[in-house]
Amino acid sequence: MKNQETTAAINWHYITVSLIFGAAIILMVLYMPDLREIDSNILHSIREILPPFFEYLPGIISEITRNYYLWPLMVSGGILVSHRYYLEAFLLIFFTQLSHPISQIIKDIICRQRPNGCTYPGYSFPSHHMLAATCFLGILIYLVNKHIYGFWRYFLTALFGAFILLFGLSRLWLGVHFLTDVLEGFFLGFILVNLYIILDKFFSQRA
Repeated sequence: MKNQETTAAINWHYITVSLIFGAAIILMVLYMPDLREIDSNILHSIREILPPFFEYLPGIISEITRNYYLWPLMVSGGILVSHRYYLEAFLLIFFTQLSHPISQIIKDIICRQRPNGCTYPGYSFPSHHMLAATCFLGILIYLVNKHIYGFWRYFLTALFGAFILLFGLSRLWLGVHFLTDVLEGFFLGFILVNLYIILDKFFSQRA
């Protein structure tokens, strides 16, 4: 019991740190007029650095997020339900879907225009793709480390972690988001992951 309380305190610490960094980025976006130019220069440099073969990945990665992770959620939820982890499946779907209204509310408040030349609809800040990817894949990493042991634990953790990075890079490569948009999406998603972990541990103690 004491160990669970300690790990929950760590998760709350992660949430606090993420909130601080997320709030700092929001303030920068709102009150630093030169940030857009800085972000544009960083975006241009990143797109110049990425290798040519990477041009095939963004489209594939973006397809995964179509319909708000419908198929990945169905597969992941089905696996959890088949092992009778009903609450974990419900919370996984709930938090992943929650990422959409959260990002949309912030987008409508900040109203940041997308990078110059981008015809993608909607506002830029934060990146919903990054928020949802961090939330969904971050929760999967937690579940993998909770239920799986040996080689597959390390393999799946590395795979899902790599996909989170690729999601961020794909939004930059496509030129639909600035780096600060992607970072904000990551911090928001990380907050949801830790809230999931806290709730999962809370209900596990009472099972």
